[in-house]
Amino acid sequence: MLLSACTDEPPVPYNLSATWVVYGTVWHCSKEKTVMPLPYRTVLAAATVTALAGGLFTAAPASAAPAKYADDFNGDGHRDLAIGAPYQSANGASAAGGVVVSLGSATGLTTQKIALTQSSAGVPGTPEEGDHFGISMAGGDLDGDGYADLVVGADGEDVGDYEGQGSVTILWGGAKPFTSSTTTTVDNPHQWQSHGLDVAVGDFTGDSAADVAVIEPNQVVVYKGGTRESATIPAYTLTVPGAQLLNWEAAVGDVNGDGKDDLAVTGDPGTGRPGTDIYTGQEGRPNRIQRVDDGGTAVALGDIDGDGFDDMATSLTWPGSFFVDDPSNGSGYVTVRYGSRTGFGEPVTLHQDSTGVPGANEDGDNWGSSVAIGDITGDGMAELVVGANGEWLGDLKNAGDVTVFHGSASGVAQSGVVRMSQDTADVPGAAETDDLFGAQVRIADYNNNGKADLAVTASFENDRSGGLWTLPGTSSGPTGAGSKSLSSADFGLASGSRLGESLLD
Repeated sequence: MLLSACTDEPPVPYNLSATWVVYGTVWHCSKEKTVMPLPYRTVLAAATVTALAGGLFTAAPASAAPAKYADDFNGDGHRDLAIGAPYQSANGASAAGGVVVSLGSATGLTTQKIALTQSSAGVPGTPEEGDHFGISMAGGDLDGDGYADLVVGADGEDVGDYEGQGSVTILWGGAKPFTSSTTTTVDNPHQWQSHGLDVAVGDFTGDSAADVAVIEPNQVVVYKGGTRESATIPAYTLTVPGAQLLNWEAAVGDVNGDGKDDLAVTGDPGTGRPGTDIYTGQEGRPNRIQRVDDGGTAVALGDIDGDGFDDMATSLTWPGSFFVDDPSNGSGYVTVRYGSRTGFGEPVTLHQDSTGVPGANEDGDNWGSSVAIGDITGDGMAELVVGANGEWLGDLKNAGDVTVFHGSASGVAQSGVVRMSQDTADVPGAAETDDLFGAQVRIADYNNNGKADLAVTASFENDRSGGLWTLPGTSSGPTGAGSKSLSSADFGLASGSRLGESLLD
């Protein structure tokens, strides 16, 4: 396993910044060149930041209808996609970070873009080494003006005297989006708070307005939406009795079928056993109803069996770092639980030696580096996509691929499972060593044909420059035919920007 300095050169195939989790312990390192043992995944973030002045706090016009899509930032009726490059240099500062928004069209995503860093007009702050602007992103119409807004986390931001406090910026959508913005306020700021490690948007309080959930390692902070002012004021801090999770990643869906958005947060309670907390949305404030003993790396929610209750997939990519029974021989595995009126049921475990799953368990595959759930076939039952950015393809180490499971009335189908990579027919490019294809995955209908498309990133493509692929959805699943690739060069980014380390939630 390669080790490296904490701010710029993470060991392949990890996405690391300056903190490591080892057997439930957070190992912090400073922004100096320091070598740490056994990296697991980035766990730094922080943030305080006061809202911008200048009259930004205005309610939406009374006649405005909420945005149709949570990712249509310019209101043209097409979905857009924010792609993160949190290790991109900006104004000479390494790993200051940036975001590229690929604007959608009737035929899908395009090279027409809006590039954002903390030196962009309308974006607060200044690019500094290790800020990681773009480490997390989410979208939704927070002020109800008919345009989706973009929420961006910068988990390494230093604020005042607090190193690594982190920040979250709300970039307001519009016909010309992101010309104004504001940052969340933080109660009781402190060193290494990692405010903005992940962000999520949903109606968690049952008032039909989109709220923001900001993930910190030791808590989740909810900001109520509805107006620009309310979207910056902390409404609730979600904590639970007993062992706290060292929070890592969140997903939004409707687990209990009540029409309110629920929140799943996966992490490690510090016991060496990973876990995931499930908070159900309800009037007033979200309420934790369940903790399950699986997850730790990535999490996704969606209705796999078409019964009206969202199901959950969580992954654990380096099980050898935890006190768990590992069925995957160090390859990584995914746990699926099916939603119901009262929460999630018993786990179903999937890995590369499971029946019907192509490939084989090999130590370091990083199977589950990313997960997504969405209806690619348009049949009302969502597919499950699992990224494996450490998968070897022949002699090509860490080339990476994705595995696609169909949804069915009985849950995840273990027949007709396919693997896709840059070597799949009609997919642009070719698999190469250390591409990390499958670093991030997202499912959304970018060409408005009623079948969701699969977006996949390879953050180390072309000497760590990064890139994005979109595979069209069909009635039989994603296909290479008609697929597109968008490189960092297409968006005007410098070599080594590592585009695709993160994607819009």
